[in-house]
Amino acid sequence: MNFKSVRFFSFCIACLVMMIGCKEDIEGPSNSNGSNSFNCDQLSYSDTIFYISATENILVNPQVNLQGQGTFDAIPNGLAIDSNTGVIDVNASETGLKYKVTFTPTGSSQICETFVTIGGVNYSDGVYVLDQNQILAGPIYNGVPGLPLPCPDDDDDDSGSSDDSCDFDVENPTGQLLEDLGFEISSKGVFDLLETVENGTFGNIPTNGEVLDVELFYTLPDLSANALNSIPLRFFYYETVADIPQSLLDDIEEKSELINELRSGNWLNFRVMNETRPARAPRPPFIVIVARLE
Repeated sequence: MNFKSVRFFSFCIACLVMMIGCKEDIEGPSNSNGSNSFNCDQLSYSDTIFYISATENILVNPQVNLQGQGTFDAIPNGLAIDSNTGVIDVNASETGLKYKVTFTPTGSSQICETFVTIGGVNYSDGVYVLDQNQILAGPIYNGVPGLPLPCPDDDDDDSGSSDDSCDFDVENPTGQLLEDLGFEISSKGVFDLLETVENGTFGNIPTNGEVLDVELFYTLPDLSANALNSIPLRFFYYETVADIPQSLLDDIEEKSELINELRSGNWLNFRVMNETRPARAPRPPFIVIVARLE
C-alpha cells in the first residue's frame, strides 16, 4: 500500500469515528441491549430512613418524578411502594427493615437501586438452645445490629416518663398482651426464652413441635413520637436440635442471608446465588427455642 492509500484509509477511519461520536451525542450512550441508558442518580428519596406517625399518613415521593418512565419494586416484601410512581406509604410498610428499592426504565434491562429503611425493631431468625445458655432474644433497631434503642439508661427501673421510655407489649387494638400468654419480655424488648417456657407458654409440659404466632406491640421515643408500632413473631419449641425440621432450618438460613446481604448492600451476589428460590419475605421472624442440644 502506497503513502496516498495509507492517508486515504486513515482519513476514512477518522470520519467513521466522528460519525459514531456524533450519533452518540444525538442519541445518548447506549447500554448493553442497545437502548439509551438511564441516569440512576435520578433514583433517590429525601432521606434513607423514615418513621411511622400516629397523627398522619406518611407518603414519601422520589425526589425526581419518574412516573410513566419505568417500574418501581422493592426487596424484600413488606415495603408499600407504588410500582408506577415510586411513592412509599410508610405507615403501611413493615417497620424495622432495610429495603432495596429498584427502578427499571421502560424498554430497558437496566436496573437502578437505592436503599430505604423504615424505622422500628426486628428480631433475628435463629435457634436458641436453652441448655447452652442461649436464653435471650433481643431486638434490632432500624435494621442495624448493635444500634442501641432510644431508651433512657434507667428505663428498666420505670423511672422514665411515658414520653421518653421504650415500652414493649403495650395495650393494643387486639386486646392481647404477650405477657398474658406467658411471654417474658423486658421494657427494652428482650425476650427471656427460658422464663417464657417455664411460664407455661408452650404448655405446663412443653409440647415438642409447638408453634405460636403472635404480634408484639410497642412504642419508641424516636422520630415516630411513640406511635403504636407492631411486629409479627413466630415462636417454635423443640426438645432437641435433632427435632427441628430441615425445612425450617433452610428457611432460617435463607432469610438470614437475605437480611445480611441487604445490610451490606451486596444484593447482587445474593440474587445471583439464589435465582431459583429468592427469599423475599423476612416476616415473621422465626425464633426457635430448643430445650437441649441433644
